[in-house]
Amino acid sequence: MTESPTSTSTGQLTAENANARFMQGIAYHRGGLTARAQGVYDEILSVFPMHFGALHFSGVLALQNGQAQRAVDLISAAVGVFNGDGAAYSNLGNAQRALGQLPQALTSYSKAISLLPDHLSSVYNRGCVLFTMGRIDEALADFQRAGILQPLNADVLSNTGNCFTALGRVQDALASYTQALAVNPQHVEALYNRAVLRVSTGSLAEGLSDYDSALAQQPGHYDSLVNRGNVLLALQRAPEAIASLRQAVAVDAKRLEGWYNLANALADSGDVAEQLRAFQSAQAISPAVDFVRGSILNLQMRLCEWKIFAAELAVIRDRLASGAQPIQPFPLLALTDSAALQLQAARGFRTTLTGAIAPRTVQVTPRRAGPIRIGYFSTHMCSHAVASQMAQLYESHDRTRFEVFGYALSDSANDAVQQRLVRAFDHYADLSTLSDPQAVQRVAADQLDIAVDLNGYTSSFRSGLFALGCAPVQVAYLGYAGTTGAPYIDYLIADRVVIPEHSRQHYSEQIVYLPDSFMVNDNTRVRSDRQFTREELGLPEQGFVFRCYNNSYKILPEVFDCWMRLLQQVPGSVLWLLDENPTATANLKREAQQRGIDSGRLVFSGRIEMSEHFARNRVADLFLDTFPYTAHSTACDALWSGLPVLTRMGESFASRVAGSLLSAMNLPELITHSLAEYEARALHLAQHPQELAGLRERLIANRDSGPLFNTQAFARHIEAAYTLMHQRRVDGLPPAHLDLSTADALT
Repeated sequence: MTESPTSTSTGQLTAENANARFMQGIAYHRGGLTARAQGVYDEILSVFPMHFGALHFSGVLALQNGQAQRAVDLISAAVGVFNGDGAAYSNLGNAQRALGQLPQALTSYSKAISLLPDHLSSVYNRGCVLFTMGRIDEALADFQRAGILQPLNADVLSNTGNCFTALGRVQDALASYTQALAVNPQHVEALYNRAVLRVSTGSLAEGLSDYDSALAQQPGHYDSLVNRGNVLLALQRAPEAIASLRQAVAVDAKRLEGWYNLANALADSGDVAEQLRAFQSAQAISPAVDFVRGSILNLQMRLCEWKIFAAELAVIRDRLASGAQPIQPFPLLALTDSAALQLQAARGFRTTLTGAIAPRTVQVTPRRAGPIRIGYFSTHMCSHAVASQMAQLYESHDRTRFEVFGYALSDSANDAVQQRLVRAFDHYADLSTLSDPQAVQRVAADQLDIAVDLNGYTSSFRSGLFALGCAPVQVAYLGYAGTTGAPYIDYLIADRVVIPEHSRQHYSEQIVYLPDSFMVNDNTRVRSDRQFTREELGLPEQGFVFRCYNNSYKILPEVFDCWMRLLQQVPGSVLWLLDENPTATANLKREAQQRGIDSGRLVFSGRIEMSEHFARNRVADLFLDTFPYTAHSTACDALWSGLPVLTRMGESFASRVAGSLLSAMNLPELITHSLAEYEARALHLAQHPQELAGLRERLIANRDSGPLFNTQAFARHIEAAYTLMHQRRVDGLPPAHLDLSTADALT
């Protein structure tokens, strides 16, 4: 049986029976028969259009039906008839609040409270409006007043906690949320807000537990799903984080946070295509959101999808120049040779990351007795290029002068490299599950003199540690080939090739010039004696082998065009590349065919054990470098294998690293300065095998006797730099450019 609004009255309404009829309408309203109630109110208003009760409760019904503006009109008319009813003003405030008319709602709630001082909902709702308007102290007063009126109200206690949180009164906030949960253990908002607060104070495990409890009550609570994913990621539980964030976007695909955080969580998953789709979804929701455009282009580069490369790069350049932040600093290294633009991007990114952190203070203190304490911080304390190159340096430090600490910033696989590093350090600590404040507090106990950031803005970086301050002297080295743009990083270790003196203006740090090359190497790495055949490697029996083992995102269309022209001009030659992901491999083959090259002349191979990798490198004839992000560890690997590397140097640090390595190897013939020169030199060497053989012989001789792979000499050089940095601090002097590039500077 359906409810009918038809009047059931008999006879014409009169002043005497209108109120009785109204009470009947109220009874219907309270009983949930809202259509019948509305029929009664309409009947009364048709005869008595200024009937206070019918106007008031018609407005209440309108609000219940989502008609907020009609509710405001009706209840405003009611209080115009009679302005002495506190409940009417309270309901008017509710309707105005629903319309976003916060100042008007505040006035209505205040009027209601003046008429009914102990009206709980008016006091509570006024507190909510005041909180939304940013008037936190006044909101707190209302919630505390509501708490006196009803001490065991979980909503009141939870909102009291929100006020304390906004005022920075962390312990009071935690107490309020906990009291709310004692009243109602299933209170989702109290669980969620306590989780947010716990995570913000570094209590990640406790925060995760609260998110789990909130989701047990409300599985589709979007914000809990997103934040839970972020906490799991911070706890190095990436697969679970990805699952939580996938749930969030399934709950609401129209909100930015889920897609953006899912994309970031997928960074190390290997699923480049899904990460790209997540960033594209985020961009569709908010086209101008910081850093997403650049992330999309970087992922397209990883897949070698170049259709919109030129247009997108132009947009990114223009937006950077205008002060926007379309890209993070690291992917920009592969897209532009402009050191000035890289500095601008780094400064903007740093401000976004750590701008709210108070600048660290460095106090001048007397020199502590004993060795200088050096702390190395890295997310790669396991099998990774940075760890492999640094391992022998850790072992080679002079323990009479230096005490060496290692800090893992992410969960490290217990592999042979990680075990070697643990043995190499005097002290080793895993900071991966600690928040930035907790980690800095842990490091403070070690009383470091110098902290060395080996990440910069590469994956899983922890810039917040250095913004808070890990040591009185903080140094950027090796992991990131550019400036951090950060005032809390004092020095950047370089050499006179990667940062010429005229380029120092594009770096926020003071530059430390080491002799020869800034790049450390491990000369204990074993080179297998295995003699690979071309057939084993999928290479043709005859013909010149051009080699590039750089990651796919470093291959720009302009460079690939050059490589294809070389294959055209050197009959029978092949290009031997890294098989990084199936999509990139397929796209590169397609791009070759579009340029008139048989895709079979592109040979791909995956990663293998490093000593075997060195052995197979010997089969190649010439390593062709990328630009503007040149080969770094891959160039070291090629040179250690005895494979000549041809590079092109530009303006930026990242574009000059291979040039630094070749300069240290005394092989200037392999350094070029333009695309035309690079292409001409590659063609010349391919057509003059005797000249190339002579360069290979010089490389092998210089490799074994020159400075690039002399780790012990490098250790003394960087130790001299550390000593100067430390002494300046002890003497009360600010950081300054340090030049150790000559023999005299080291004595």
